[in-house]
Amino acid sequence: MNTKSVRMGLILIGIFHAANGLYMFIDPAGWYGAIPGVPATGPFNPHFVMDIGLAFLASGAGLILGGTTWRQAGAFALAGAAFPLLHAGLHVMGLLHHGLPHDTNTLWSELVGVIGISVLGAALAWLRWQRSAV
Repeated sequence: MNTKSVRMGLILIGIFHAANGLYMFIDPAGWYGAIPGVPATGPFNPHFVMDIGLAFLASGAGLILGGTTWRQAGAFALAGAAFPLLHAGLHVMGLLHHGLPHDTNTLWSELVGVIGISVLGAALAWLRWQRSAV
């Protein structure tokens, strides 16, 4: 994969995470009700949703900065990928413990929206870091 594709992927995933974080921060109740499977995780806590939203916003910013041509871009990319990857790990542990969700929308939300996007972002961040370290 060429450097331009890696950079563009980081920017797109960064926008995804930043937009999700902004949604969580601006409309925590709307986000809570709109994301498949979230209401099944426990009662709505606006402060908690907003806290996590800020983490996604910061991660998105790091991934977007990782897509720049700056010499330090790889470090920004890795920093931005850290929280989503750890968050995805928590979801993998939940799937291993509780099994796959029966609802198709929740399953796709988990596999693509949480785990897939996070692993892809981390892989692109690693590639960006490798290329900027040279």
